Amino acid sequence: MRSVLMSTAMLFCVNYVFAQGPQAEPQVNKPGAVMPAQPGIGQRGLPYGIHSQPLADVAPDTPVVTLEGVCDHTQVSRTKTCKTIITRAQIDSMVEMVTPGASPDARRTFAISYARLLAVSSAAERQHLEKDPAVAAVLQEQLKILRMRLLTNAFYHHMEEDAANVPASEIQKYYTEHKANFEEGEVWRLSIPRSALTTGHLNLALDASDVKVRMDELVKRAASGEDFNQLQQEAYTMFGITTEPPTLKASMLRRTSLRPMESRVFDLAVGQVTQMIDSPDGFVLLKLESKQNVPIELAQPEIMPILQQLRKAEKLQSAAKDVTADFNLAYLGIPTAPELFPPQAPTQESTSRATPPEARPRSPLRRRMPMGGQGMRGFPPPQ
Repeated sequence: MRSVLMSTAMLFCVNYVFAQGPQAEPQVNKPGAVMPAQPGIGQRGLPYGIHSQPLADVAPDTPVVTLEGVCDHTQVSRTKTCKTIITRAQIDSMVEMVTPGASPDARRTFAISYARLLAVSSAAERQHLEKDPAVAAVLQEQLKILRMRLLTNAFYHHMEEDAANVPASEIQKYYTEHKANFEEGEVWRLSIPRSALTTGHLNLALDASDVKVRMDELVKRAASGEDFNQLQQEAYTMFGITTEPPTLKASMLRRTSLRPMESRVFDLAVGQVTQMIDSPDGFVLLKLESKQNVPIELAQPEIMPILQQLRKAEKLQSAAKDVTADFNLAYLGIPTAPELFPPQAPTQESTSRATPPEARPRSPLRRRMPMGGQGMRGFPPPQ
């Protein structure tokens, strides 16, 4: 569920969850499921004077960071020693969640930044800072937001998974009910540009009745089986069009690829022609040369996205039917109420970009805890 993890990373600079191992003496804490920092967090991770070097190719279970004295203090007596081990596999897993294929520098920086977070947060726990009213208030507020964010993304992730698993029976049902949409065939197309039918473009002045007679003649000759290229040439001559007529050939078309009036050619029997159709760019005469249905196997890639969107829309409608919201449109400065259940999951990133910096909530801890809300940038550089 990469979308869930990335959304959480946007909400917090780094958010981690430990998978606690069995109690032992000394206790070793191995974080198995964690939330890495956003790309760019911990830009001061490398000690000064150390330039980029390739990472050593070590076994996945090789420790990358071993922190003595850092562990889950809720389960370990203060008198016991403990340590946390972070392996290469864990570092790789955390980095791949957010930035697949990250560079060695990014992985190196992340390992250092993550170790610092563990060390400093452990020190804060030893001082029981979580009991400080200001700290506790922010923790409670952000954990509430985090919970809503995770549940929101879990909802959309589940919706996407459910929509992707379209049963074959639904595909067959849609194909049967919309079979006309999957008709295709070879179609001849004769056209007369509308601009050519004005008096100024005719060698002879023709009234509406003359134009109709000549077009009816073309339809009759096409229905009798005359060659469409020959009829196209004579149509240009008949209406005084001096430009070279296009060379025609039967094109393989779908009913859905034609304009509504022109798509009626598929209602005809093979070999029949339409009447002269008044189209926006001129007059068109069509002949159905062949007709067949696209096999369901070839139509399936076209049907699947349609059904997936329908399934997602149904799930959103079902969720929204029991929830209503009355937005103060004047306060929000918007003309209409926004959707509570948009097609895509709302993200912290989109919220932040839409909110001016001065309007975003400020943490009451910033004066007391410089690193609050700024990720690793709040830590002093290494000595």
